[in-house]
Amino acid sequence: MESVLNAFRFTKSFAHLLAADIDDREMAQIPHPGMNHPAWILGHVALGGDLVAKLLGQPMLTDEEWLRVYGPGSTCSEDRAIYPTKSALLSKLDEVYESVEKMIVEASSEQLAAPNATPFFPDQFPTTGDLIVHLMTTHASMHLGQLSAWRRCVGKGSVLGV
Repeated sequence: MESVLNAFRFTKSFAHLLAADIDDREMAQIPHPGMNHPAWILGHVALGGDLVAKLLGQPMLTDEEWLRVYGPGSTCSEDRAIYPTKSALLSKLDEVYESVEKMIVEASSEQLAAPNATPFFPDQFPTTGDLIVHLMTTHASMHLGQLSAWRRCVGKGSVLGV
């Protein structure tokens, strides 16, 4: 699980790199129809990480309002007032990621081997552990890729130099 934790830590640092030069006023900007904006992406990635807590039977750090704004089926709005500040979003992401990292270290093999009882990709991720690894790695990376694409659409450069 150490390799997964390393990837998880990278996604958190990558989120910070991607957001570093985005002005708070730009966070709900949608430069292309249907594109997710930074405020939604960062909140959604934090929520995805927080779902690990739920899967492990632990209390989540986000709430019902967070689920409504960032959860499955939610959509981006250009109304900046709907979303927390960039600083608050990154702080929530950090809080969730630090909490999840501790939970993963303490998770039992029985918890991770339990069947994936959610509606989220049970065929692709048959165990709770499989779904957790997805949330910690591919889910976060996919959405951070959207943030990278958003950056290019608004004229910002690559943060990794590629």
